[in-house]
Amino acid sequence: MSFRVGENIGPYQLLERIGEGGMGTVFKAYHPLLDRYVALKIIHPAHREDQNFIARFKREARLVAKLDHANIVPIHDYAEQEDHSYLVMKFIEGSTLKDRLAQGPLSYDEVLQVVDSVGSALAYAHRQGILHRDIKPSNVLIGINGTMYLADFGLARVTQAEISTLSSESSLGTPHYVSPEQAMGKGGLDERTDVYSFGVMLYELIVGQPPFNAETGFAIIHDQIYTPPPLPRTLNPNVSESVEQVLLKALAKDPNNRFENVDQMVLAFKNAWLNANNPVQRSAPSLTHHGATFNEGLPAAKKSISPKKRHIEWLYVLVGIALGIGLAFSLVPNLRGRLMATLKSARISATSIEITLTNSATTPAPESTPTNQEINATATPIPKLTNTSAPNPTVQPTKPLQNILTSPQVITTVVNQTTDIPPVIKTVINQATDIPPIIPSALPSLP
Repeated sequence: MSFRVGENIGPYQLLERIGEGGMGTVFKAYHPLLDRYVALKIIHPAHREDQNFIARFKREARLVAKLDHANIVPIHDYAEQEDHSYLVMKFIEGSTLKDRLAQGPLSYDEVLQVVDSVGSALAYAHRQGILHRDIKPSNVLIGINGTMYLADFGLARVTQAEISTLSSESSLGTPHYVSPEQAMGKGGLDERTDVYSFGVMLYELIVGQPPFNAETGFAIIHDQIYTPPPLPRTLNPNVSESVEQVLLKALAKDPNNRFENVDQMVLAFKNAWLNANNPVQRSAPSLTHHGATFNEGLPAAKKSISPKKRHIEWLYVLVGIALGIGLAFSLVPNLRGRLMATLKSARISATSIEITLTNSATTPAPESTPTNQEINATATPIPKLTNTSAPNPTVQPTKPLQNILTSPQVITTVVNQTTDIPPVIKTVINQATDIPPIIPSALPSLP
């Protein structure tokens, strides 16, 4: 008989059917005494009469139970009831990587998390002498806390003892992700077969689709064996060249041309991913994955601001300053008069200083030590400029001192001394330390 939702198997109550694998059906179940939710993998009824299959199922339990890694779904128990064998595994509240891909492309950091989590789990399993042989997005679980787990070692194989846990129905794995040597049924498989499947999954995450698609599984397997994968940059030109090289090396038909192990692949990919000048951008050409549009990609590299854009930004700043000054003149009627008075005073002071310096330069040096009266005469205050009837021939016409007339300090001084200017306008003018010369130089022309 087959179990249904609501029934009990051992101490567990079946709550929900959550998946189907090559070796059995997976249920969400509840253990009342422990108040714990678990995942039960129950062997298919069609296989329970096959003692060899039952033996392989038990071996799977022993194999996976030995794996103790933060990114591998742990096995809690193995039991039998009414000739039904089942595994008790940790229940992962969340979704799968396949579900996540259906929502849209992964972010830059999510791709790195997949590489780190799945890569670490695979490398650990390989060190224990166990291959996964069925790496695909649906076998990567994502917990509600964001942790990723590698699940379903149903096709696992002990490399040293050459003990296969394959069933006749699932010996090829999943066509979209199976390695060429596994598809051809070759023996002597090693961790490089998982390198290939892992590479296919990363290809799908980054490009937006698996390298091979066809109407039938056999057609896909044929391409896996004989057809070179499409260049990732032809499908998504925003994939960097270095990332493309890593993917193509992982997908080499000959295992000898791939990375020797998962650790090498992860290191090469992360270096290419982190150091790429132009990582995959979200403005990439529209690609689809299970109905989701891949017109969003990964963060673009930082772009430098063009000189033309800088000029436009400065133009906005200058226009804002000019508008602020114009607003100040319009709101404060006497500001214009005060500013002009200050400018005229600055011009008179500058001219007087120049006249004094000129007179001092043209006066002949005294032959003897000057008396106190002569010293006092020399220190006479600046000549009055109102007497224009007797010009001094030594005084040369001078141009207005442009650095005084165009200094922003003149404007800010008048503004700060004016009590009836709104504080907002004072703040704008005082912060405009780089007022362009065109604004203050136009002030003397005001009547």
